[in-house]
Amino acid sequence: MVKESKIRNLIFCVCCPKLSFILKLYQRYQARKENIKMHRPLKIGVGCGIMLTCMTIFGFVAFPNLIKAKIKAMVNLKEGTDVRDIYLKLPFPLMFKIYPFNLTNPDEVVKGAKPILKEVGPYVFEEWREKVLIAENEIDDTMTFYAKETFIYRQDLSGGLTGNEIITIPHPLIMAIALTVIREKPAMISLVTKALNSIFSQPQTPFLTATVNQIFFDGIIINCTVTDFPGKALCTELKTEAKQLQVVADKIYKFSLMGAKNGSATEKFKVKRGIQNYKETGRLLEYNDQAELTIWGSKECNQFRGTEGTIFPALPIPKADIPSFAYPLCRVVDAKYDSKTKYDGIPVNKYVADFGDQSSNPDDKCYCPSQDECMKKGALDLRKCAGPIVVTLPHFLDADPEYQNGVTGMNPDKDIHQLHILFEANSGSPLSARNRIQFNFPLMKIDKLKFLKDVPEVLVPLFWVEESIDLQRDLTGPIKMLYTAKTVVKILTWLSIVASIGGLSYAGYITIKKGHEVEITPVKAGSTKNDNISMVLSNNDKGHVNHAMSDNEINNRF
Repeated sequence: MVKESKIRNLIFCVCCPKLSFILKLYQRYQARKENIKMHRPLKIGVGCGIMLTCMTIFGFVAFPNLIKAKIKAMVNLKEGTDVRDIYLKLPFPLMFKIYPFNLTNPDEVVKGAKPILKEVGPYVFEEWREKVLIAENEIDDTMTFYAKETFIYRQDLSGGLTGNEIITIPHPLIMAIALTVIREKPAMISLVTKALNSIFSQPQTPFLTATVNQIFFDGIIINCTVTDFPGKALCTELKTEAKQLQVVADKIYKFSLMGAKNGSATEKFKVKRGIQNYKETGRLLEYNDQAELTIWGSKECNQFRGTEGTIFPALPIPKADIPSFAYPLCRVVDAKYDSKTKYDGIPVNKYVADFGDQSSNPDDKCYCPSQDECMKKGALDLRKCAGPIVVTLPHFLDADPEYQNGVTGMNPDKDIHQLHILFEANSGSPLSARNRIQFNFPLMKIDKLKFLKDVPEVLVPLFWVEESIDLQRDLTGPIKMLYTAKTVVKILTWLSIVASIGGLSYAGYITIKKGHEVEITPVKAGSTKNDNISMVLSNNDKGHVNHAMSDNEINNRF
C-alpha cells in the first residue's frame, strides 16, 4: 500500500504541473475571447459615431457652403464670365406678344355708349436685347451702358395674322394732347382745339382706325406743314416731347407706339458689377444720369431699388420681395413670393407682381397723380412718366371691378394674364418669366372738344403685351445637375445618418445586455479531472510541493 501511494503521488507530481499549465492557458484564452467580445460593441459605436459626425458636417454644412461659394464666385459681371456675356447680349430672343383691343362701336361711344372691345392677336415678335456703349469703372466697381431692343415679326407664330388687319383704338396722340392740356393748362383748351383741327384736319372722333402695323411700328403721318399759330406751336411742342415721333421729311413726321423704340438705344443705366460684392451684382445706381427720380410723391418711391430687370440677386432671402426698376413705368416693382412649383423638373419659387392699391395702401399713395386724385386698386397712372396712360394687368386682372364693368369684352384669367417669374429655389436663378402689362386710355368729358363732350368716363384698354422667357434645356442642364447633386448628397447623408444611428443603437443594446449577464461554469458530478486537481491542491495542504508552472513560466515557455 505504501508503495502504491508513493507511485500515485509521483504520478500526480509529474502530471499536475502540465495540467495546471493547460488550465491556465485555457483560462487566458477564454479571458482574451471575452475581452474581444466586450470591445466589439465599443468599436461599432465609435465607427458609427465618426460616420454620423462626418456625414452630418459634410451633408448639412460643407457641401451647401461649397455650392454657395461656387455660386458667389460665378455671379458677377467680371469680364470673361458667362454671366457677363449673357447679361450684355442675350444669346436667344425673348418672345414679345401684342394683343390689341379693337373698339367695335366707336360712333356709339362718342354719344355716350359703353365701349365694346374685342381682343385681337397675338402678334408675335422676337425681342433681341443688347447693352451697348459700355463703360466701366474699376475703382467703384460699376458699369454704364445703353439698353437696345430690336423686334422682329414672326408671322409663322402669329396664327396667320399679317399685321395689316384694321382695328380701331383711342387715338394715342389726340387723346394724349387733350388730356394733358385739360389737366395741366385748362385755360389753353380752346387754343389746342384749333391746333388739333389744323393738324388732324377737323377730326370728328377721338378714335384712330388703322392697320396694326401702322399703329405699332410703321406709323401714322403727322403733317406739321401748317402755317397757323396754334398748329405751329403744337407741332413745336410735339417735336420736343413726343419720343414716338420719327422724321419722314421736313415738318412731316410719323407717329407709332413702338417704331421709334425698335433698334434704338436711348435708355442709359449705371449698375454695380458685383465683383467686389456678389450681392451688389446688377444693382441699379443711376437711370439716365439720375441717382433717383423726381416725379413721385415721396423719396421712398423715387429711389431705385434692386436691379434694372435683366439680372437678379443670387441666393435671395427665401420668400422676401424681389424689387426691380421697370423703366417704362418709371417705378420699382416688387415681385412677391406666391408659391412653390416646378419648371422642367427643377424646384422653383413663383413670384407675382401687380400695381398695388393706391386707395387703401399707404405705401402706394406716393404713386397717386396728386394728393386728392388716386387710382383704384390695380391701376397706375403714368401721366408724370409717359403721358396720360394708365397701366393695369391684362383684362383688369386683380383690379377694382369698376374698371372691368366700364367696358364690355374683358375676361380676366390668372393663368393667362398674371405677371410672374420663376426663380430656382437654391441659387435664385430666373428660369421662366411672364411680364404682362395692359395700356389703357381714360376717356374724359371735355366740353370744348365736340368729340369728347358726351363720352363715358371709363378706362378704355388699347392693348396688352406679354414679354416672356423660358430657359431651354441646354441652359437649365447645369442647374438640373446641381439640383441632382444636392439631391444625391441629401439622400446619402440621411441614409448614413440612419445607418449610424442604427449602429449606435445596436452597440448600446449589446453593451447593456453584456452588463446584465452573469456566467456560471457548471460542475459535473464525478468529474475525475476536477477531483484529481482538488486532490493535488489538498495534498499541497498536507505539505506536498505543487510543481504547477507559474504565469511567468508560461509566458517564458510560450
